[in-house]
Amino acid sequence: MYTLRSLLVVLGLLVSTAFAQDIYLLPKYGKELKTNLQKTADEKFLASIDAYYKGDRKKAAEDVAARGWQILRKGNAPEAMRRFNQAWLLDNSNGSAIWGMAAFQAGSGKLNDALALFAEADPIVGGDIDFSADYAKTLGIAGAQSKNEFVLNDAFKRFARVYEKAPQHTLNLQNWAITLFYIGNFSEAWKKVKLAEVTPRHDELDPKFLAALQTKMPRP
Repeated sequence: MYTLRSLLVVLGLLVSTAFAQDIYLLPKYGKELKTNLQKTADEKFLASIDAYYKGDRKKAAEDVAARGWQILRKGNAPEAMRRFNQAWLLDNSNGSAIWGMAAFQAGSGKLNDALALFAEADPIVGGDIDFSADYAKTLGIAGAQSKNEFVLNDAFKRFARVYEKAPQHTLNLQNWAITLFYIGNFSEAWKKVKLAEVTPRHDELDPKFLAALQTKMPRP
């Protein structure tokens, strides 16, 4: 009898073989029409999951999406994306899966696609503080790159809201500082860094960013 982990491994291998075009690396499979072989792979996947979870696809989607996040945090983004797509296939309203897709797209530099997915996930998982911080970060990067004041203002408002709710959220403060760095506001960036440096997870601050900020403006 399969454990959940071994089941996912087997199904992951099955999907990787069946999807020669690797549409598993596209959010929602790129919304492409699937071949008969791909449809058969989906049917086998769903049947196996239904048997394991006794038809509770929402619970299955939660677990598969959580596995995707575990894999993503270990640095295997392509495999994580496959899990997010599997979770979405099980339950297309699963916010964690859609958020994972957004994070994958942001990490791939596809910021517009990422923001569309963040906006879709927001009504579902917007109460998650890490989601809010992640969304703000992507808006900050997109706004800075495009010099879009509207997007930048949205990012800064979101950074501030996260700070109000979770002032000890180290990465939110760092991402706020990075956005300020991108637009040339180095003094404000240092203020956010100093706040981050007294948070419990201050050791997660990126030394490369701190060094880059130091070259633009010595620590005040």
